[in-house]
Amino acid sequence: MRDDLEIQYRELMENANSIILRMDTKGNVTYFNRFAENFFGFRQEDILGKNVIGTIVAPADLSGKDLRAMIDDLVHHPSTYMSNENENILRSGKRVWISWTNKAILDEDGRPVEVLAIGNDITKLKEAEAQILKAKEAAESANKAKSSFLANMSHELRTPLNAIIGFSELMKDGTAGPLNEKQKEYIGYVWESGKHLLSLINDILDLSKIEAGKMELELGEFDLRDLIKKSLTFVSERANKHGISLLTEIAGGVGTVRADERKVKQVVFNLLSNAMKFTPDGGKIGIEAKEDAGMVKVCVWDTGIGIEDSDKGKVFSEFEQIDSEYSRKYAGTGLGMPLSRKFIELHGGKMWFESEGKGKGTRFYFTLPFRAG
Repeated sequence: MRDDLEIQYRELMENANSIILRMDTKGNVTYFNRFAENFFGFRQEDILGKNVIGTIVAPADLSGKDLRAMIDDLVHHPSTYMSNENENILRSGKRVWISWTNKAILDEDGRPVEVLAIGNDITKLKEAEAQILKAKEAAESANKAKSSFLANMSHELRTPLNAIIGFSELMKDGTAGPLNEKQKEYIGYVWESGKHLLSLINDILDLSKIEAGKMELELGEFDLRDLIKKSLTFVSERANKHGISLLTEIAGGVGTVRADERKVKQVVFNLLSNAMKFTPDGGKIGIEAKEDAGMVKVCVWDTGIGIEDSDKGKVFSEFEQIDSEYSRKYAGTGLGMPLSRKFIELHGGKMWFESEGKGKGTRFYFTLPFRAG
């Protein structure tokens, strides 16, 4: 019976579609199955009794890793290398990668006398991983170049644009001389368009700085309650014009915070502007703030068009906007929400949103440490 089991075991080892070998505690090969012969190019009589170093394992891999030391450690501590990947060599000299499963073979006293190793060729997988890494590095390099280009172009564009805004404002106010009504109307368009374009350029510049790791917070203490109230005044005129109610609920614990006031103001304004943009006439917009787990938690909600599941992935994506009849009315880069989240994350906070779907409104949340940085 035992002989039959031994025969079956041998047949299984010989006919397996994996490399199967055994080696003693010195790294000398004691068994080499048929698949291993075909794969490595060694016949059993050529390799049995030979050390794996110099036959199927080079002294060092192409990265310089000491494989001789690894094999010596493996045969004495096989449990450490139960699952292992390393470079091997064929008889032809070609380098290949093998994923090994190693198991100790013990004597009657429980001491390791041999190692059973089962391996599978993962060379193509490793080559694919290398290509992916190379592509990733190329993409990162291209992204850095893009960010640098955008930052430089933004600076170049802002200089003449500031002149356009400044001079058109002087003309609009009558400082440069009287204008008739039609001229005032036209110069007003120039001034408004210039301000809008400057806002878009500033968004691109801020994104470029963040991606380049050059965005720094200008920390200071300010009253968050006052900032929220002042932000509401920027949208109140438009809200009144469209019959949209503005509601506030600020808890007593919300007060002074240490953060970058300009960036927090931009986040709040972006959220309120977005709520206004996607809320039809007669709707409601609210802003809430309270202390939550040692942070300030702010929520801007609306009763607007909501966000469908198919659009939820676009909300924080750069240069991408939700396509709707409302979004098409207002030009933009699609950077408002991505920048807002990045600003909050720079402070150590988080930003997310909730929407039950089309026509059911949206709730945007962000948390802010009381003392960022």
